[in-house]
Amino acid sequence: MNTIELSSDDSSHSDYNVMRKTDLAVLNTKVNENQQFIPSSSRSSKKRKGGNKDGNSDNLAKKQKADKQATKQKAAEERRAAKNANKIFKPGECMKHMTLEIHPVLLESWFCADVQREVSVSGAHLKTSSTLCDPALVLWTRLVPPSLVNNDGLVQLTPLKQRCNQGLYIHTAQDIENLVATRTLANHVQRAKDLAGCGLTLVVFGVKDYFKTSGRKTNNSKQKLMTEIDLEKAVTDLLVSTDSDTVLVNTPNELALTIVQFTKAIAEEPYKKAKRALDEQADFYMRGENKKCVSVDKDGNGLSRLWQQMIAILPLSSLETSRALCAQYQTPLALYEALQQSTGVTDVANIGVSRAAVPGSKSRRIGPEFARKLHTLFTADDGSVLLD
Repeated sequence: MNTIELSSDDSSHSDYNVMRKTDLAVLNTKVNENQQFIPSSSRSSKKRKGGNKDGNSDNLAKKQKADKQATKQKAAEERRAAKNANKIFKPGECMKHMTLEIHPVLLESWFCADVQREVSVSGAHLKTSSTLCDPALVLWTRLVPPSLVNNDGLVQLTPLKQRCNQGLYIHTAQDIENLVATRTLANHVQRAKDLAGCGLTLVVFGVKDYFKTSGRKTNNSKQKLMTEIDLEKAVTDLLVSTDSDTVLVNTPNELALTIVQFTKAIAEEPYKKAKRALDEQADFYMRGENKKCVSVDKDGNGLSRLWQQMIAILPLSSLETSRALCAQYQTPLALYEALQQSTGVTDVANIGVSRAAVPGSKSRRIGPEFARKLHTLFTADDGSVLLD
């Protein structure tokens, strides 16, 4: 029997080949595992990236919604603040924000006995202040909402109280007689005006009693230092030199009502100025054109009467003409569309107008002249066309 023997070289070579195949198998297994793992990780990373993208979109949408909500809330707050600011100057509400400052010495005077009661009834506030530069002064302050201002790069809030630019300077006739006699009343009021930092109106109390004469001559009547002529000259000089008015009062209640009247006028001054500025933008004073006005409510009641009046005030028109025309064309748009037609002027001219409100009365036509003017009024493109 023939046997085959393997040499050492062949044996080693066979072992080498076996090990090589084993190593390749293991290596292939690891490579396959790596290949299977890599796509898995890449897919998860893609999913993660897609999830981040969706999350960013949601966050961006939420941020935009929050910004929009914040902008809307800020606009609402600004409108509310503007409304409250305008409410301060509105008639009927402005007196609640006014404070009258008066010196305690002046308030305790007998001729100011009714001041506190009348001011309280008007809705304003009364405050005694011993820091006023002159005991005869009466000044006003207004409560205003604070606002942010720039002060040399620093943001600050404006004060809650605003000093008004007008005041009263109250004296009795006996107090000013020496000033009138020496012709120094204007200088005296000007100094008080400079100290107060605002315009002043001189209020003289008890003028009637001062110049009151009895049937007999007494020592007091001879001691009067001024006459009525002297007072009138001093008041005129005061108006010309210092631009200050003078009010003469004779009773404590009249003095209190004068103070309340000035308080109301100062409180409504900003509102009236704004209203006057709006009226001056027009070519004519619209608030004065209130003759024969027709009221129209929110439901539209009164529009037909207003349409009749608009036709009735035109030249060559009358109440009967407007009634007949408005019965045929119940709105301005209906009349405008009718006049746009080729036979519009003829149709309007042939409308019958009753001469009286009784049945069977003779009627007349509107006529071509008035119809032609209506056609020009409703269809002209140039506003400067004259209706001859």
